[in-house]
Amino acid sequence: MDQDHHVAKDVNVTDGMPIEDDPKLAVRKSYDKIASIYLKWTEAKTSPRPAYIDKLLSRLHAPSTAHILELGCGAGMPVTKHLSERCTNVVANDISETQIELARSHLSNTRNIQFIRDDMTDLTFPPNTFDAVVAFYSLIHLPRHEQVEMLIKISTWLKHGGYLVCNLGASDDPGSSKEWLGGGRMYWSSFDTVTSLKWMDEADFYDVESEVVVDDEDGKKVSFLWVFAKKQEKVQEDG
Repeated sequence: MDQDHHVAKDVNVTDGMPIEDDPKLAVRKSYDKIASIYLKWTEAKTSPRPAYIDKLLSRLHAPSTAHILELGCGAGMPVTKHLSERCTNVVANDISETQIELARSHLSNTRNIQFIRDDMTDLTFPPNTFDAVVAFYSLIHLPRHEQVEMLIKISTWLKHGGYLVCNLGASDDPGSSKEWLGGGRMYWSSFDTVTSLKWMDEADFYDVESEVVVDDEDGKKVSFLWVFAKKQEKVQEDG
């Protein structure tokens, strides 16, 4: 896999004006403020997440012994909880301290979860560590060039034949920010679907299943690209 990718950094703007230099700081601060509100907001919505987790568990060769990484675990409900009930080891990461604290409280009796509060781009794991990586509504908060870099990191962390289950934005958005759920300014970015799938291929994913699902966010229709992808199997050398 060629990892020498260079993606131009986009200028992040909102209402025609540049936003703060570190948009992920805005994301962390906002989720720290709205963690409980966001949980209630998501619980009131129909989401593809449960179906995608069930699909992952059905594809894993041995779910009960699987090692799973969740990027953007939020308050731990329902995805982290579901994964921890079926898999041996779950690493649950979120950028927000408040989200991690909520997840710990919701899953206080669970012993097979390692919680990590950190920017996902700063995480380090040995190659071939995980059977699957799950990232719902989290990669979209990274600047676009970091989304590409994360796909490459995720591919490295996955075992050969491991799965990435995630969603991304479905429109060409170099970076935007607005007030959201009363918690200050939130940041998102995305490529168009064709470009996102191209980066999946560049990151050594194949057998990529994808669909665009439209979310109803308080009356506004927002499209997301949902992806179920598999890392290339290890090539057997002749002789």
